Amino acid sequence: MSKLDIKRILIPTDFSETANLALEHAVNLARLVDAQITLLHVVTTFAFRVNLPEFDLDESQTNKLSGVVGSKLSSIAAEISEKYGIKVNTLVTSGRIREEVVKISDEIDADIIILGTHGVSGLKEFFMGSNAFRIVSEAACPVLSIQKSDKPIGFRNIVVPIDNSFHSREKLGLSVRIAKIFNARLFICGLRSYDHNDQDLNARFRMKMKQVEDFLAEKEVEYTTNTIFCSNIAKATMDYAAEIDADLIVIMNEQEINTTGFFMGPFAQQVVNHSPIPVLSMRPTVGALSNVVPY
Repeated sequence: MSKLDIKRILIPTDFSETANLALEHAVNLARLVDAQITLLHVVTTFAFRVNLPEFDLDESQTNKLSGVVGSKLSSIAAEISEKYGIKVNTLVTSGRIREEVVKISDEIDADIIILGTHGVSGLKEFFMGSNAFRIVSEAACPVLSIQKSDKPIGFRNIVVPIDNSFHSREKLGLSVRIAKIFNARLFICGLRSYDHNDQDLNARFRMKMKQVEDFLAEKEVEYTTNTIFCSNIAKATMDYAAEIDADLIVIMNEQEINTTGFFMGPFAQQVVNHSPIPVLSMRPTVGALSNVVPY
């Protein structure tokens, strides 16, 4: 099976509004690519709170809660299967959310994780991070993180930021796959720092962008390229996405570090935590596209 095939989709859910939105995206994707879904709920081992108002349970009732949650998941799975003909598996585990999600994704060999995120900010972002970003950082497969949005399900305009980081172009294969699934246009955003006056560096970046264009032309996907000079590549990416009315940003979880905002951290964390539109993140794999997009 190709690494870009999507046959197993993992959906962690806490039954919140954003988790339900993530499930809608998952169902839509599963229908398009004939994939199966695994619904996962993690009963946390500390300060647990589940978004099921019809049940009044305290922390000491973990076993009872697991049964309640399992029944809820089974009901959702049956409804999806009956309505769309999609195979839906269910799992209830206990522990730390990020650890369980990553572990289960490995166990079922998930091709993508789709999850709802509420975003974080300030000191909480710097010292703790969000479950979403921790899953993005540790999962072996791509992760689609979704905040509350009133956009239609599916993707039409996909932003793909390209910077000078080593792994930046690795996301192109996945971006092309998603664009073809949804018949979408890719918007390639070349990100340059205001203070880059190195002629050799500038020439290499132009060569990189030309290689990206050649690759996309070969793959026969619709695309637009644009170069943006900025001091904060995460903000520039999100601003550009808003400008073109994008409904997806595709990033690597390892990018250039932004030095302008101490509490904001690296590029990927800023985008995952703050983008109002869905973000598809993937881990870098050295040489994954070396035979397609040479470095």
